[in-house]
Amino acid sequence: MNLTKTSILASFATIKILNDTKKYNNPYQILSEFINYIICTEKIYTFNSIEMKNYLKSIFGFDIPEAVVKTSTKNLSYLNRNDGIYTVDRNGLAVDDSFEATRISAETTNTNIIESLVAYIESKESGSVVDRNILTQDFIAFVVDDQQRTVGKYTDLISEFILKNENNVNMQNDLRTIQEGSILYIGLNHNINETGSITKKLTLFLSMEILFSLVGFNGTIHQRLAEEFLVQVKNANLNGQKIFLRYFSEVKEEIDSYFDNAEMIVDGKMQPMDRVAMKAIINNCNEVSDVTVKKSDFYHSLQYRYGILEDNKNDYYSVENNINNLESIEYTDPQIQASWKYISHINKLRKGQIFSNNIESEYILITNTRSALNASKEQADKDKVTKNIEQTSDYALSLNKITNILWYKLGNGFGRKEYPTNIDTVLRARIVLASSISQNVTEIYNKAKSQHKKGEISDEQLAARIIMLRKKPLLPEELEGDVIEESMDFSPDYISRFEQEINENKAALEKKDKEIEQIINKSQKIIVEKENTIAEKEQLIIQKSQENEALNVELKKYKEKEDNEKAKKEKRKRIWKIIWSIGWRVSLYLFIGMLAYKAYKYDKELLGMFLSISDVVLLLKTGLNKGIKFRRKHKVVEINE
Repeated sequence: MNLTKTSILASFATIKILNDTKKYNNPYQILSEFINYIICTEKIYTFNSIEMKNYLKSIFGFDIPEAVVKTSTKNLSYLNRNDGIYTVDRNGLAVDDSFEATRISAETTNTNIIESLVAYIESKESGSVVDRNILTQDFIAFVVDDQQRTVGKYTDLISEFILKNENNVNMQNDLRTIQEGSILYIGLNHNINETGSITKKLTLFLSMEILFSLVGFNGTIHQRLAEEFLVQVKNANLNGQKIFLRYFSEVKEEIDSYFDNAEMIVDGKMQPMDRVAMKAIINNCNEVSDVTVKKSDFYHSLQYRYGILEDNKNDYYSVENNINNLESIEYTDPQIQASWKYISHINKLRKGQIFSNNIESEYILITNTRSALNASKEQADKDKVTKNIEQTSDYALSLNKITNILWYKLGNGFGRKEYPTNIDTVLRARIVLASSISQNVTEIYNKAKSQHKKGEISDEQLAARIIMLRKKPLLPEELEGDVIEESMDFSPDYISRFEQEINENKAALEKKDKEIEQIINKSQKIIVEKENTIAEKEQLIIQKSQENEALNVELKKYKEKEDNEKAKKEKRKRIWKIIWSIGWRVSLYLFIGMLAYKAYKYDKELLGMFLSISDVVLLLKTGLNKGIKFRRKHKVVEINE
């Protein structure tokens, strides 16, 4: 898209500003204001639709189908049409001053943004000369082109500039105005003359990266954009299904191969890949079965949550389809070959028929892969030449493009409804930069592995580069304007500085490791000493315990001996008591018997008296013994009490 006399960015902004006045019901009425401006300023008296189409392109940058030009001229009452020639009635011609003021204001805003962008690039690249024409073209492509087919010379710097100005409200409002105008322009550019509903069946084939984005494997921003696309599909199907979502069998093979690689990584048979989707799949997977479960959940979500099915057609390479084959052996790059294969599949499904409108084209591939989008454009351009027609449908569209087309087709453009999220320039800047970082990471990683294999770099250098690459943010939502320069820096100087920093850190870590080792050794020595002291004390305790135990045994023996001696002594004492008791009794009885004998011998009466005295003595002795026993018993009771 070339820079025109009046930047197309200003033209888009003018469309948006005119639409906000709420004076217009469709884009044709707005386009008629641009035609009126051309007729007035260029002092045109007669023209045909082709000439006006060229005026619109050269002055405003609008590439409008001739049929749209014809429809828009109907809103200008001062035009008379005869045999395809329009004649201007100068009496009815009126110059709209507000249109001119709006256009000039938009042009000034556009110029200011470009100048700020030039200053930013020059501040980053001291002494460099910015090619303003190329810069403007790249800026237009960045802001307006939803297809993301190419990366320009200044695309990354433009993205950095926008991300750094994320909080610049005025600039973001100006950019948003341009983008909203570009979406309103869709209706003119794609000749969508009727809005409100989809009337013809349309099957959209989704590529692997779109499917991965839908389930969140490519991060939250890509998931949000994919879900927004599904909202438009759902709205289109409210009154009966008109849009069907499918994916080719070859896409399923790609997906299965991707999950197979994930299983090998988890199983330790393959090195991890620095790809966002792969990291999302293998995260939290401890076993191969965990990856298998994720794969099953993925396909289940596609079918039952989103209604996306595998294509059941299997005869793309049948003889009758050869006539519509677009594949060629001239392409050697695997990705380009795959892209043309899918474009060819779409052409076979269309049976070679060429359509002028994407909504009416029956089958479209939805992908963000640049090679597929470029292949689609190449084939569409061939169709225009072959059929000598002005407008043809695309074979492939980006996710943003189909979202915006459906959004417009469903009548949102002039219904003042919220615009799609994808028009956010900051969000787009994040996506572009994340894609650029991912591409650089892959290239440098492959180059580093090759250099290491050839012995050009050491193990330490390879490790340092891998660490550096893994520190780079790969998700759009991870990018921050404050540090975007460092995130985008892959220069040899940066790599060398990083390797040096790693080496310095390594040396510092080794020093720390030695210090830690010394501390550990010292600590271990102290611990060993304390353990030895504790062991000695424990041994002493054991020894003392053994000595105490031996002493207790001796004490026990001594006590047992003492108890035995005491028991023997008590026993002897009891025996002597018994002997004494018996002895004195026997002596007493003998004495009494002797006295009784002598008494009997001298006097028989004296014997009776003696016997009476003996009875009394015995009686007294018995009473005395009982009294002693009673006294002892009573004393024991008192002690117990």
